[in-house]
Amino acid sequence: MPTFDFFSLLWWGLPLAAAPILIHLINLLRHRKVQWAAMEFLLASQRKFRTRVLLKQILLLLLRIAAVLGIVLTLAQPRLRTALGQLLGGSRTAHVVLLDDSYSMSDLSAGGRIGESSAFDRGKLVVERICEELTAAEGRQELAVGRFSSLTGRKFDIERQTVTPQVVQMVRDELAGLVPSASDCGPREALAAAVEVLGEGTGAADVLWLVSDFRACDWKVADETAQLLRQLSDAGVELRLVDCAFGALGSTGSSADFGASNLSVERLEVVGGVPATGVLVPLEVAVRNNSQNVVRDVQVELREDGASRPGLRIPEIPAGSVAVQRFEARFPQAGSHLIDARVAADAVAVDNTRTAVIAVVDRVDVLVIDGDPRGGGRAADAFYLTAALAPGSGAPTGLRPRIEPPRAITTLDLMAFDCIWLLDVERLDPAEITALEGFARAGGGVVFFMGPRSRAEEINRTLYRDGEGLFPLPLAGPVDLLPEGKNQDPVPDVVVEEHPVVAVLSGQRNPLLDAVRIERFMAVDRSFDDSKEKMPGGVGVRRLLSLRTRAPLVVERPFGEGLVVAVLTTASPTWNNWARANPSWVVVMLEMESHLARVRRRAELLEVGDDFTVTLAARGDESEVDFLIPPDGTIVHQTAAVTPAGTLQATLRATLSAGAYQARWRRLDGSERERVVAVNVDPDEGRLERILREQLDRTLSGVKFQYDSAESLQPDANTFAGVSLVTPLLHALLCVLLLEQLLAYSASYHTTTKPWRYV
Repeated sequence: MPTFDFFSLLWWGLPLAAAPILIHLINLLRHRKVQWAAMEFLLASQRKFRTRVLLKQILLLLLRIAAVLGIVLTLAQPRLRTALGQLLGGSRTAHVVLLDDSYSMSDLSAGGRIGESSAFDRGKLVVERICEELTAAEGRQELAVGRFSSLTGRKFDIERQTVTPQVVQMVRDELAGLVPSASDCGPREALAAAVEVLGEGTGAADVLWLVSDFRACDWKVADETAQLLRQLSDAGVELRLVDCAFGALGSTGSSADFGASNLSVERLEVVGGVPATGVLVPLEVAVRNNSQNVVRDVQVELREDGASRPGLRIPEIPAGSVAVQRFEARFPQAGSHLIDARVAADAVAVDNTRTAVIAVVDRVDVLVIDGDPRGGGRAADAFYLTAALAPGSGAPTGLRPRIEPPRAITTLDLMAFDCIWLLDVERLDPAEITALEGFARAGGGVVFFMGPRSRAEEINRTLYRDGEGLFPLPLAGPVDLLPEGKNQDPVPDVVVEEHPVVAVLSGQRNPLLDAVRIERFMAVDRSFDDSKEKMPGGVGVRRLLSLRTRAPLVVERPFGEGLVVAVLTTASPTWNNWARANPSWVVVMLEMESHLARVRRRAELLEVGDDFTVTLAARGDESEVDFLIPPDGTIVHQTAAVTPAGTLQATLRATLSAGAYQARWRRLDGSERERVVAVNVDPDEGRLERILREQLDRTLSGVKFQYDSAESLQPDANTFAGVSLVTPLLHALLCVLLLEQLLAYSASYHTTTKPWRYV
């Protein structure tokens, strides 16, 4: 049999159900018998219909008693629990509260303005209200509270336990010291932890409270999140989604969906050049406008190694767009240097700053493999290439070319170089080819220049190998570029394609390239179509330069993590005049070197929450590593351990804040080593666009949930367990009152004749 829980003292009103009986008895006491002969006929008629009248009166009395009971029960708000549920422990209710502490919850916007209360502050108030109401709830209430960031490691801040005043105070104390994290942790890991907690089979009624800001970046495409919520819903868990951002989710987009203007420094990185001492290093900073309004006159503050430097001004950033500004830095000393970019404070502060670590060296070695066994002097390929890469002290590039014969490929440590240039090499041994392919797979750049010694059949057999080898495309052999027709307008021999290396030369007519003449080049096999040939992943051969006949001149193809470029003519003015007093030669060679070396020179990019791992030399480094954590330089000591792969590594787990992290250790010879990396926030978390309610319903299709806003939510202890009977009681009360009126009308006396008329 079902039992009822009454969560109000109004159940004391149940004795009022006896009021109709008392009124009936009182009316009976007031009756006095009066002998009247005219009533005998009426009494006889009454005795005839006595049973019917009595039944109506009893029914009327019962309906009035039921009406009083219905009013009292409705005010008492009872809830139904089955006897089976009580037998299995259904009187217990388990509440799991998941609090979103990703950095978007630090949003201070309130209707497009900057306020004092963040979404996280509102979320903490919701958790406090839930805890307070649970202390007043009947039955055994259990509670577990966890933040998104802590639940990535399946660790609840408050483990599941019975709610007591002491536990509620412990929750208050825990919440008081909490601030939003700098991570982009979404709901998926937190829900996975909730599934583990609520799937213990304790027999308690389960309620999941998801307290978040419901940003579009987390919920528009949330298949795994929806699956976890569907799993909980199918298991009978009551889902309560509480929105802490300003304003409830609407059915149509509005400015409130984005909140106040929020700018994010999305990117700060080196975009070319050589990070060497005394060399101008180009950098780019990108700022995103995460709002629906245009933002004008954005000031970007720059700092270099903690000291201010001239900032940047962005005139305008359209709504939802990214503005990019380029600047240059020159570093006088080798080592790790920090560049910080910052915009003014806005709704979300943590994404207003971004840090880049630039590893500056004295010089960068470039390996040049000269295929001429005699060297060739000032007329050789190597001379013209090295003159472009390192023109002299008047124009420092930071590059230091090293000219070697082909046999050096197997004797040198290729990983000490970022790029390897092979100039008109006649042939390579299998060991040399293997070494080059391993270098390219590891992210190195390789450039092949053709020439008189290059043999197409040898390259196809050993280097191209039907597309499996290092060389980008099959060759047919050297040919002359046919002259133009006499009646045709002059057309430059070289055509610029869409590629970052030659972007500086692109345009309708470029006087630098107009003077370049190509007399001879290595033709591509006619069966090869570079527009159709694709590598795994859909990446294929890409042209940098073409000839006026549309034959390829300079092409590029990925190989492993690196890039391979084939220049189908000579580096020296043998088959062309490009390198002879033409500035475009120097520009393209330097841009190509920077492009090919970008993988090796790419700074390690870490986001908040990632591990910072240092790999040590097992026979050269000590195993003790000190990690310095920003912003105050807190030191965390770690002892390196041998990994399954056999390397010696020390790891700082789950970085918690943005900034520059340092790792320091000693070598066995007593010298000190240091490594610095930049840890930044995920800029996508700063996109404050809210998911629309209709979109949320589509994402969670088939999931039964209740949505509330933090402003309107008033947790009621009487609603935390069982099934509410208020609505069915109101319906039943309405039916009882209608039946009572109909029966009262039927049981009463009514005149059926017309009133007397006096004539």
